[in-house]
Amino acid sequence: MTMKKTIKTPAYENLLKEFDRFVKVRNYKQGQRGKMYQNAVKEFLIWLEDSGVTKIKDVDSQETISYFEYLIARPKQRGEGTLAEKTIKFHLFTMGLFMLNLLENKEIDKEFYIPTYGNGIQNPRNILSTVEVKMLFDNCTSEIERALLSVAYGCGLRRSEIEKLDVKDVQLTSGMLMVRKGKGSKRREVPMSDSVLKCLKQYITEERYQKLIGRNQLEEALFVNARGKRASGEILNDMLKRIIEQTDNYELIQKDISLHCLRHSIASHLSDNDAGIEFIRRFLGHSEINTTYIYAIKNKKRKPVVTF
Repeated sequence: MTMKKTIKTPAYENLLKEFDRFVKVRNYKQGQRGKMYQNAVKEFLIWLEDSGVTKIKDVDSQETISYFEYLIARPKQRGEGTLAEKTIKFHLFTMGLFMLNLLENKEIDKEFYIPTYGNGIQNPRNILSTVEVKMLFDNCTSEIERALLSVAYGCGLRRSEIEKLDVKDVQLTSGMLMVRKGKGSKRREVPMSDSVLKCLKQYITEERYQKLIGRNQLEEALFVNARGKRASGEILNDMLKRIIEQTDNYELIQKDISLHCLRHSIASHLSDNDAGIEFIRRFLGHSEINTTYIYAIKNKKRKPVVTF
């Protein structure tokens, strides 16, 4: 898209004019070329038209997230490469101003979701490839090790969430994993693949059952230690390090992989397979879309947006 394109929808033309007045009344600095804010809103409105959205009240999180993905992948109008982080932040900030103007003029009844874009990009060095993930699974020596990889990578859980898991949270019939108290005490359901389901079922019905014979049969924890008690996050992380050492792969051992790195890895792999940012956000239990999980999209060639 270039700014030479014009808005075709009369209602959108009126919205841009209203926003122009909104900006001028507040005396926002417009930069050397002028109309920085108006041009950003104009680009958003033209993008909406190109996406088939011609009524501003129809804009929801699916559209704003798709537009966010578009901004991340959009080539610069001058020079090479994609938009700088500060430029993307400016566009998102301007969307916030535009939404405020729409609310004041009663053009929309409620706010629409605007993604955030900040610092904290995950170092690719700590992201495992799918080949390396398979290597970990292939070198497991117990059911509990396979189960741990399944929830850390296959379900994208945080270390603290894994530690808190109870057996009842693994719903074998529905194929869903319940995270009852995620970050911020938020509850979510995570779909389990057939392979994850198989690993957890084998662990629960065989190895875990055997470990609790003669001990506390009422223990609720999914992951138990040698004494039949809930395994701590530290023990679970040590278990992962043991799996990594069992691969005898020097490069993998040097990567300093933690359970949280497996969570980053599944996010990256979902993105590589064109999962939408909104799906990844819900899968990981994030209240916001963080750059930790979009750096892979930033480096991709521009592709059609896929959202869920």
